Amino acid sequence: MEFKSPLTQRIIFSFVVLTAVVSGLFSFGIMAAIDIVEEDLVTAELNRKFPDILGDYEQGQIPNLDLGTQFYSGTEDLPYYLRDLEPGFYEVEDKETAFHVMIKKEQERPFYLVQEQTTVRRHENLLELTVIAGFFLSIAASLILGIMMVRKIIAPVQRLTHQVHNREQLLLDAPPLSIEYTNDEVGRLAQAFDRTISMLQESLLRESLFTSDVSHELRTPLMVIKSSCDLLVAKDQLDSYSRQRIDTISKAANEIQELVDAFLTLARGKDTEQENASLTNIVNRNLTGWQQQAAAKGITFTVKDETRSNGEQAKLFPVPMLRTVINNLVRNAIYHTVEGGITLVARPTGFTVCDTGPGISKTDRESIFKPFYRGESGSQHGLGLGLSLVQRICQKEQWAVSVSDNHPNGCCFKVSFKK
Repeated sequence: MEFKSPLTQRIIFSFVVLTAVVSGLFSFGIMAAIDIVEEDLVTAELNRKFPDILGDYEQGQIPNLDLGTQFYSGTEDLPYYLRDLEPGFYEVEDKETAFHVMIKKEQERPFYLVQEQTTVRRHENLLELTVIAGFFLSIAASLILGIMMVRKIIAPVQRLTHQVHNREQLLLDAPPLSIEYTNDEVGRLAQAFDRTISMLQESLLRESLFTSDVSHELRTPLMVIKSSCDLLVAKDQLDSYSRQRIDTISKAANEIQELVDAFLTLARGKDTEQENASLTNIVNRNLTGWQQQAAAKGITFTVKDETRSNGEQAKLFPVPMLRTVINNLVRNAIYHTVEGGITLVARPTGFTVCDTGPGISKTDRESIFKPFYRGESGSQHGLGLGLSLVQRICQKEQWAVSVSDNHPNGCCFKVSFKK
């Protein structure tokens, strides 16, 4: 059975239910014992009085009866509530009056000893009300006591929860959680959190060192590549083909540098110093390369610029982050499109990349942004990290990315900027 209510509510509910069951059984036992004891005592009392009263009656004397006690002989002039009763002990009621009745037969003649129990019944009712009131009071007391106890019982758990939610615990110099707790269930839970946080700290440290080392080591060869390209172009001794190849190498080096900056920003979790540019500017910078890639596959690449600002200054975005997002979406669209083309629509609120490829199934759409996921088709293209990187960057910049159908075939990726 799955419980979805808070733990405090479940503990209080269990405490109240347990009290209700125990108090209910105890109250029921008391009331049953009262009835049994009353019947035994009254039966004994009537049996004790019956011979003396019957002896007086047989001797022709008026029976010595207590107040509220009546004696009947035979079946004549009997009250209606005594008719059709067999010998034995009974509790009967007449409107608002209650009676205990003892019936015996002597020589086939019935004798009735009737004792009024209105006062006793009133006391019984008062006792029953007291027991019922005690039952509900015990439940109310258990509720109040349960709330007070749960607050003390849950307090260590709530404190541990707050500490675990505190992101400062992931710092390497953060003290262990378990030192503040005794070696009980909560203490062992704190120890488990300490072990998990320690593993996370080690993993984050390795990732941070790896990212820093990679970014540092890549900068030197990239600078060599870029400077070599600049020197070759500056000599002015190259033909057009060689210049085009060198220009391609230089652009690739710039792209790698931007990717390094994007990865470093994501790994550090905070903004770094980056170049900013408008969406139109970033698209125009890379338009020629995208068109060349599309032309190599025999498809078209079209850009629709709808970012009319009406005199307002265009919004600026970090170039490495936005270019990485657009480039991954465009590259995926070009790879999966066999015929037709790709359309990139730039708007003030974001952009869309639509293709005429095979599209993405609904089952794949739930997982395409997961790392290393390459779809049901089992495509061996890439590692399945492009869309995951897109989503990570969008989350970092507070952008929204989604996918939909492009009718009649293909799909559209939409990125919306934060307002």
